[in-house]
Amino acid sequence: MTTAASAGSSGASHSTTSTVPVLITGAGPTGLFEAYLLTKLGISVRIIDRAMAPSPLSKANGIQVRSLEVFQMAGIIDPFLAQGLSFTNFRFYVGTKRVADMRYLGGRSVSHYPSGVILEQNTTCAILIEALDKMGVRVDRGWELIDTKVVEEGGRTFVETVLRKVLPSENFTVDEKKLIGEVEALTAPVDTAYETQVVRSEYLVAADGARSAVRHKLNIGFPGRTRSHKTLMWDGLLDCDLDLSRITIIHGGNKKSVVACELPNGTWRLGIDDVDLEPGEDISKTLQDLTPAKFEKLCNECIAPAKLKLKETKWLTIFKINERRADHFVHKNRIFLAGDAAHIQSPSGGQGMNTGLHDAHNLAWKLALVLNKAAPEALLATYHEREEMADRAIALTSSMLDMERDMGFTGMLKKRMFYTLSPVIVPLMEYFEAEVDANMVDVHYNKNALNKAHPTQTIPAAQFRVGVRAQDAALRPWRADTDRTHNSASTRLHELTVGIARFHIVVFASDMLSSRTGTPSATAIQGVSTTTAKELERNIEDFLSIWRTKWSYASNIQDGHKDKDLFKVHVITGPVALSNSSSSVKALANKKTGDGRIYVDDTKALHRRYGFASKRGAGGIVVIRPDSHVGYRVNGAGGQAWKDVQDYFNSILTK
Repeated sequence: MTTAASAGSSGASHSTTSTVPVLITGAGPTGLFEAYLLTKLGISVRIIDRAMAPSPLSKANGIQVRSLEVFQMAGIIDPFLAQGLSFTNFRFYVGTKRVADMRYLGGRSVSHYPSGVILEQNTTCAILIEALDKMGVRVDRGWELIDTKVVEEGGRTFVETVLRKVLPSENFTVDEKKLIGEVEALTAPVDTAYETQVVRSEYLVAADGARSAVRHKLNIGFPGRTRSHKTLMWDGLLDCDLDLSRITIIHGGNKKSVVACELPNGTWRLGIDDVDLEPGEDISKTLQDLTPAKFEKLCNECIAPAKLKLKETKWLTIFKINERRADHFVHKNRIFLAGDAAHIQSPSGGQGMNTGLHDAHNLAWKLALVLNKAAPEALLATYHEREEMADRAIALTSSMLDMERDMGFTGMLKKRMFYTLSPVIVPLMEYFEAEVDANMVDVHYNKNALNKAHPTQTIPAAQFRVGVRAQDAALRPWRADTDRTHNSASTRLHELTVGIARFHIVVFASDMLSSRTGTPSATAIQGVSTTTAKELERNIEDFLSIWRTKWSYASNIQDGHKDKDLFKVHVITGPVALSNSSSSVKALANKKTGDGRIYVDDTKALHRRYGFASKRGAGGIVVIRPDSHVGYRVNGAGGQAWKDVQDYFNSILTK
């Protein structure tokens, strides 16, 4: 709704007031993805940005394995895979000596995606903008946020935000190349005419970057540190004596390092990370004085006696490394900081943009449930759990940067040893599922109001606890009309748990469904009830009926399912022969996906990764949140376990 209002500040031509459920400030990857997710969830949004056009700069160019999983759940994975280049073929030089080639140690053993992809940030934004455009949502450009606050009025609470836009179409935008971490107001002549708006929204998502105006207006601290050195970054076309792989790291004889990365658009990125700041150096002045010729000279000093020639420059910048995190991401349960507005860190390891995308993923479904009256507003306070993920990203990138900078004798000796032994070390790490942190598949949240441990059962080992990312593995649908040797098409758990607003209840049945009685074996957990196919069929039907009736979703959801059911049930049995004579087993096998259909864990990997025995076990139930983290787990799959799961939903959803 838009209505006429009184004139705004001096120089304003007119002022209006409008309302919207969610206002998003900032149209970078985080803000665009938040807008995309909420729109798919049927929530009306307005997304604004003070820039009149998307940034053409490549900026962040790494999409990690976990982000690909998130994009798959959100139904937008295809263009990222089609346009991106996979992380493969790392090459390492010490001076001009090629010491190692290494394939990317990514998520091969625990994810469907063996590696992340290289893709320019402007392309990532273009993909999201196109997807939004198809849904009728466009970025409202040229708007600058002047003020925002949470208002309590007439028994209701809302966010009131003041915006202005230069008329007729001028755009005074802070220079893209300036140092991050500063809050700078736009400047314009005193007599500039503005259009002003007062926007009233239920919620505001601030994805307006490291110089966040929202964070500044709310006086939220942004503590941390600025590193004592600067990073130079260049994109363009080049010639080089050295044989560059898709990602090449060169440790120069001058104790500096050059990183070369091939980009999908046919250009290369070069970065020089270890250049000390001079006392009192003005980084903006340094940038003004930086030329492609000077950058080329610095690169050649690193790789001498090899030579590198810059043929065409697309982008050249220099910046300090800031490591900062906002004091808190949630303001009065109405305003939420996300992306660079909430945290900034070194580009080492490619964590920054990805962490912002995961912020958006964590928040969108919570906002949608609350706006649909399916969950209380208290659920939104759990967005605080993203703060620990920001701390993780900052710590990881800081340690990686320190390792890259360690060019002393001991540091170089460690690098040479690792490179020499890499043909042995890398396969062993993958065999033992020792994934590197950078792919972000090891992310987890601590216990909170949403991640709840069972009140009486023993807390499991760390990798099985609530809050961990939901693990993946191959499964095979069991068919009632064939025996277990039937070669039916395989699937994966992550393919079953797609969607951005659904709770997935995964029942690990061990080998109980092959028994008519479900009698506990000697290895079953004491005091934990087992189940039978008949009992399981009844519990699934009864509890799904209760939950789907009690908690409904009013908005239309566009996330790959034809229904609006918030709850999906999947039964995972161990690699056992199921009796075709059991009517309940047949009934479960013939159910629709999400209604309790049976899948066989032939490799036992899924039972193992969730901490349940695939044979002679009591099984268990795991609740996977809409963002693919474990919210709750209980040992046993009998009637009491189902009641425990219902108690969990009663504790986090509306009464």
